[in-house]
Amino acid sequence: MNYSLKSLFIFLFISSLNSKAENDSLRYTDHTYRPSIKTVILQQEGVDGSIPMIELGSGTRLHLQFDDLDPIQRQFYYSLEHCNADWKPSRVMISRAIKGLQQDFLQDFEYSFNTRQQFIHYSLLFPNEQMEILLSGNYIIKVFEDGDPDNIVLTRRFMVFKQDAQVGANVRRTIPVNLMDTHQEVDVTVGIGSLSLVNIPATTHLIIRQNGRWDNAIHLKPFSFNKQNINYNYDDGRNCFEAGNEFRWADVRSLRMQSDRVANFQRDSDLVVTNLLLDPIRTFDNYRNLNESNGKFFIRNTDGSEPELDADYTWVKFTLPFEAPVNNGNLFIFGALSDWNFKDEFKLVYDYPSKSYRARILLKQGIYNYSYVFLPKKSSKGDVSYIEGSHFETENDYLILFYTRQYTEVFDELSGMSQINSRGIR
Repeated sequence: MNYSLKSLFIFLFISSLNSKAENDSLRYTDHTYRPSIKTVILQQEGVDGSIPMIELGSGTRLHLQFDDLDPIQRQFYYSLEHCNADWKPSRVMISRAIKGLQQDFLQDFEYSFNTRQQFIHYSLLFPNEQMEILLSGNYIIKVFEDGDPDNIVLTRRFMVFKQDAQVGANVRRTIPVNLMDTHQEVDVTVGIGSLSLVNIPATTHLIIRQNGRWDNAIHLKPFSFNKQNINYNYDDGRNCFEAGNEFRWADVRSLRMQSDRVANFQRDSDLVVTNLLLDPIRTFDNYRNLNESNGKFFIRNTDGSEPELDADYTWVKFTLPFEAPVNNGNLFIFGALSDWNFKDEFKLVYDYPSKSYRARILLKQGIYNYSYVFLPKKSSKGDVSYIEGSHFETENDYLILFYTRQYTEVFDELSGMSQINSRGIR
């Protein structure tokens, strides 16, 4: 082997190791570290599609569920970690945030049945007797194998709030004329009540989220404030969101009977392939109200009785007719089904013979909302309007989060929150 070829092999080997290390390194986001882990759901106990958020001391619990498609029983553990408003680890002592164990065994699991794809379904309810949460704020739950925190399996964000502040919000049509037809404005006023705050611009943080997204979250500083209230009502567009369009949907509750969005099934010795109908481009279409759930998904199985265990996996094929491939970015299937992230497995690939973008995604039986979102190169914020269009009438959910930091502390608490919907906007 000559030296240049040998150097190339060494370079490729080191690069692969670096890539693996990067993929395995802990991220303070909603991230799955193993390809065999699917259908990760974190929501309030008993409330399908709910935001992973609880009120401190309320007794409400969160429910984490996921499937391992490599059906070998593993020793999974979990831990909780407090984060600041920017989702970076806070420097609070763990004993101030968590009472009880620092990590515990995830012991609730069951095997699938009557499915072509075998899997083990894991389930966890928390906070619990082993881990009680003492402090409000942002948290991540980390699941790892064999008690080794570096052998990470998944991370998910959740929030614990207090209502020490009263967060009031209103969604309306935007003030800037150039945004009136395509955007929605969220005006916020926070009543700080008995909160003792020093240097309000530096010790408070307001974040507004649209549906389940983090990529387009708006971070605001106060427009004005006094001893009773903080005002975040801007008229220059900085508190405006691209309204987007109502989500598309795919109903794959049955792998026997075609729903209104399924063209046909392909059956072989492996998994069933579900071919969806072609999706039209909606960039310049007029607004049309649709009955959807703002990007969420729900595991359902009309062919069985226990969807967590007898809902099967199917390859779902998406097709978006498009005359030529786009430049300067990529198109993604986007929504809760992609963890509201731009993941490689949800990236569309251009097919020249059919002049269309296509994706083949492994999904568990259920009802899925999704959109086609364009992600420009070197950007972390997706553009919905590129394919879907954007209309001020679109129905969206907004979550407003108000964080505070006491003058003598090194961490942020979530001192107030509010949820509001844009339904009926004028």
